[in-house]
Amino acid sequence: MQHATQVELLRKALALAEQGVSDCLETASSLAVDSYLDEARHRRERDEVLRREPVLVARSSEVAAGRFITRDLLAPLLLVRDEAGRLRGFLNVCKHRGTQLVAEVEGPNRVFVCPYHAWAYNPDGQLRGIPHGYGFEGVERGCLNLTEVPVAECFGAIWARHSPGPALDMPAFFGPELMADFVSFGLDEHVVFDPRDIRRPVNWKLTIDTFLENYHVAKAHQATIDHLFWPNLGLFERFGRHIRNYYVKRNLREVQARPEAEWDLRRHGNLLYFLWPNTLVLVEPDHIDFSSVFPDGPLATRVLGHTLLAEEPVTEKARRYFEKNNEILYAALEEDFAMAARVQEGIRAGASDRLWHGRYEQALRWFHQGLDEALGDERVEVVGRG
Repeated sequence: MQHATQVELLRKALALAEQGVSDCLETASSLAVDSYLDEARHRRERDEVLRREPVLVARSSEVAAGRFITRDLLAPLLLVRDEAGRLRGFLNVCKHRGTQLVAEVEGPNRVFVCPYHAWAYNPDGQLRGIPHGYGFEGVERGCLNLTEVPVAECFGAIWARHSPGPALDMPAFFGPELMADFVSFGLDEHVVFDPRDIRRPVNWKLTIDTFLENYHVAKAHQATIDHLFWPNLGLFERFGRHIRNYYVKRNLREVQARPEAEWDLRRHGNLLYFLWPNTLVLVEPDHIDFSSVFPDGPLATRVLGHTLLAEEPVTEKARRYFEKNNEILYAALEEDFAMAARVQEGIRAGASDRLWHGRYEQALRWFHQGLDEALGDERVEVVGRG
């Protein structure tokens, strides 16, 4: 992040600390509880939002030249990089009868042969051959190629749309402010550490909600991270449907003992980015955690997480240090999952038809407003509006 931006944010945090308040909107808001329970809403979120937006599906380093990987997320994907380094994405589905084409998680490029009727495809998605092909005379061969989906590489990661569409323009998608932030992190050179695949029986939006406010930290995370953070002090900014939060640590005032030229935002708080529509990026002092949140059904969630390190740990001490950091992170996440399950049971009880967002929980409002806007729906209600 540019140093001028770091100084600006730290100055704002110091001013709020002096006032004893967090960054706030003018009014509170509420959200209809059926946003978390309605199966039709779930299908629309999956089909009309998540499958139509670029989502993080892998790190670039996971697909070397001449190799492929598969991912089964919002739809089965086949990601292929040719010997020249070009990356392409396809739905991992044979065009004959809809069979999943490639079962392996990864491997060298080859002719992909369907396990059902042995239709064969080249790594570029072109249909190579049909056994007893005379049975399909008259069928336009071009419509039998694999369905290509747009992919792009940005921030050292592979982003894919899970349905056909135009090429992805990631700089335009993220915008200049977030692009500048992430370019400054130098993620292309980072290495993957401790990947996780977590499934829990809570709505996917409840999982994202827990990241987007720090109001709950003092109570819900007493045993894990509360001692690190200033109670309910945060900065919140919206960039289109993306969000940047800054959760302030208790050591904030130490910055005043240093000249501004030495101010380091990451030493005095954690940046939390929500990258629309489903990726969360936690920027800590010496590593960065990515979590992509997918619906695993109407009342279930799947989180694909990984940590990025500036370099591979070369000593056991260094490895243990980052393992310990992740133990704390994922212990806090389990506390959040437990609380989300209690929320889910609570709203299913029918005690109220709405949940409330305080003025300092604005990132929650923005996230749900973004979904409302994308779906042409309106479930967020701002107090005093109209």
